[in-house]
Amino acid sequence: MATVNVYRNKLKAASRFMAVQDIRYYLNGLLIESNPMQSRIVSTDGHTLFASRDDAKGDNEGSFVGIMPADTVKAILAWKAPYKSANDTPVILTTSDDPAGEHRAAWAGNICVFRLIDGKFPDYMRVVPATLDAGISFFQPEYLLRCTKAAIDLNTSAKGMFSFKCAQDGTGIAVFSPQSFAVIMPIKTTAADVADVAWAREPLPAPVAEPVAEPVAA
Repeated sequence: MATVNVYRNKLKAASRFMAVQDIRYYLNGLLIESNPMQSRIVSTDGHTLFASRDDAKGDNEGSFVGIMPADTVKAILAWKAPYKSANDTPVILTTSDDPAGEHRAAWAGNICVFRLIDGKFPDYMRVVPATLDAGISFFQPEYLLRCTKAAIDLNTSAKGMFSFKCAQDGTGIAVFSPQSFAVIMPIKTTAADVADVAWAREPLPAPVAEPVAEPVAA
């Protein structure tokens, strides 16, 4: 049995990157990894990926890896805070020794029992770029909007701001804080480069003078 502490704002941010009724059923939820040193939440729909970590403060016990179903995540997010400071307290997951058994989530007097998704979550570490080289990329605006909403969920920016940089292969990284970020897969396009914008640094071109017509002899 393990005890894992996760925060609702991070569950909410991660939920924006989960798949919805995907045939790859193991994506219809979020991955939770935990040991006494650190816990992580990861979600992906195959086009975007969210990852967040929390260093343990002596409150995680045992080790745990499992996929929490989307319905359970939604149920936890639907709980109402009985008092304002409750939002700063973690959701406590108490896991079963049997992966196929029942697990429990508890927060501010609310409790739900759930079972894990029986599947293998993708190797998320493989898609995180090792370096960011500021390559040129094209992205779906909807994916970037998810990042804006996640930044608000995480309270890193009331206006939804985040830093963004691209790897040489075009992969984008949206960084919300040292603990949380998202990976955005680029759109494949035939465009070879971004249009030159140097024209905007120059004034309007001078009009070309029209030639003066020669007088016609009488």
